[in-house]
Amino acid sequence: MIETHDTASAESTPAAGAPAQDLAFLIYSPFPKYSGGRENWLHHIAPHLRQRGMHVRVIAYRSNRLPFYSLEQSGIEVVALQSIRYLDAAFLMASRLSLGMLKYLDLYMIYPIIALIYLRRHPPSRLVCMNPMPEGLAARLAGVPYVVSVRGDVAKSIASHYRFLERPQRWLEIRILRHAQRVLANGRDTQKRLETIGVASSLVPNGVDFGKFSTGAGPDLLGPRIEVKAAGRPVIAYIATMQAIKGADDAIECAAELKMRGVSFLLAMVGKGDTTPFKKRSHELGLDGYVEFFGETSSVVAVLRRASVFLGISKENGMSMSALEAMAAGVPVVARNVLTYSQLIDDGTSGLLGANPAELAECCARMLRDPGEARAMAARAQARARQYDWPQVAQVLLDELNQHGNVAAAG
Repeated sequence: MIETHDTASAESTPAAGAPAQDLAFLIYSPFPKYSGGRENWLHHIAPHLRQRGMHVRVIAYRSNRLPFYSLEQSGIEVVALQSIRYLDAAFLMASRLSLGMLKYLDLYMIYPIIALIYLRRHPPSRLVCMNPMPEGLAARLAGVPYVVSVRGDVAKSIASHYRFLERPQRWLEIRILRHAQRVLANGRDTQKRLETIGVASSLVPNGVDFGKFSTGAGPDLLGPRIEVKAAGRPVIAYIATMQAIKGADDAIECAAELKMRGVSFLLAMVGKGDTTPFKKRSHELGLDGYVEFFGETSSVVAVLRRASVFLGISKENGMSMSALEAMAAGVPVVARNVLTYSQLIDDGTSGLLGANPAELAECCARMLRDPGEARAMAARAQARARQYDWPQVAQVLLDELNQHGNVAAAG
């Protein structure tokens, strides 16, 4: 029999005197041991849901990774399901050796079975699946009512190594979403994509801790390292996972364009992921000393405090949380001209948008040439970021879930 591991003291901080209303989030992640957009969203929105009388339960999976987020005083209950991904590094190695087949086996068979057993034994009164697959698939198989939160193009992302799998995964995604009681999109770009596949959705955006970022509060773990590497030069901050889909390759091409223009700068590449191919490309382009990789950090505020420009260059995956944080911090934003950013930034008014690395480099150079114009744009962007403060986003989420009595009690 497959067992589940429920909230041991090492895994969670249970809520004291659980409120009557149970709101559960199902996430294919070792939360709170992993940082990402969905995890960031959960970590920040949960305390505000608690303040509104919700008992917040996050159903994650077990992992030997070290915790990234602290659950102290958050009031989040974490249920850690049994998982073949417990030994994180070993699983990733085995998945590579099996050409990704182990990952797909877990996504479409092992994890859904484990999750559905838990959901049938402990059906939540309200359930939000943090992706259509595999979370929505597990809820559908379990026969419990569910809402799906969609962030970017999940089917395309899952099929990244085997493009022929995208069509069947899209078919499955559509059916999972059509059986959901409600579909939530984290940005207008995601909402627009869902419309193209015939799925209606409501907008529950990403958010930002406006007070923290606008005041520059928080630990300063990485700032001094950036200052040493910059050696007095203006810093352009790229904050994202080191992946091509997140624009890491184009960020380096942008840096090459800036160097050709004779601009003095340091491109600070901050985020998790394999930096090997990007370091290689940076060296090939003669960018040693112009591009530095600083790895993952929990002190994003410290990075933004040193930045003269924030470079947002992701190609998809929903409203950019890092761009919102830069806006709240009052850092001038240069971004790719796609809905990921244009839903937040008005080109020439609250930031600058470009279509390719050459245009983005010119935008960065313009910001650095005219600090007065850059500050004015940043101030307008900061005013807009205030609308996405976490308490407001939490209320939007609850309003959506409470429409039409959603979600009915499972049982």
